[in-house]
Amino acid sequence: MTVTLPPEIESRVAQRAHAEGISIEAYVERVVREVTIETPQEAASLPEWPGHALNDLRRQDLYEDAR
Repeated sequence: MTVTLPPEIESRVAQRAHAEGISIEAYVERVVREVTIETPQEAASLPEWPGHALNDLRRQDLYEDAR
């Protein structure tokens, strides 16, 4: 895969890779892995409403202005 970056981003990537003592390719691979593969996706949590089913929710139950 080939990715073309604007010169200013390419320069920053090169600086960060150099600062870590690794190649640009290794740095980019690590960053992409961290963002796409190794970062667990957080599941959206549904609100809890004890004693009621979620489909029983009404706007009036959630917002003051609707009461």
